[in-house]
Amino acid sequence: MKHHNQRGFTLIELMIAIAIIAILAAIAYPSYDNFIRKTRLENARGDLLNNAQRLERFYARNRTFNKFNDLKNDNKYFEITYVYNDDNQNMTDPDVGHYLLTATPKANNANEKRYMQLNDDGIVTVCTGAGADKDCEMY
Repeated sequence: MKHHNQRGFTLIELMIAIAIIAILAAIAYPSYDNFIRKTRLENARGDLLNNAQRLERFYARNRTFNKFNDLKNDNKYFEITYVYNDDNQNMTDPDVGHYLLTATPKANNANEKRYMQLNDDGIVTVCTGAGADKDCEMY
């Protein structure tokens, strides 16, 4: 009688290989997710700095931040907004004024609970929460 050697994997060997792959994936995915979140936040920081340059150029030409309407909001994951504070409350005469640029997560970035702010002094902060529960740190 002729004996045939069978080649291939046994079920046990296959289950061990799948278990090893699952363990590696469980370790790698959180690191990958953290890397993606940091990258998106860094891109938002770049967009805030770009808009700050646009604001400063506008101020150099007009001596006010009032009526600035050239905000670039091309970020796919963060909404960039701008708030202007008129120091002398007249909205017409040139004054120093202050601005605050904010990047808040969009709906397609729901895992991100932080938002980023850049003020007219160039200070970038990353915050969680709002109001009295607001927790910010310099970035």
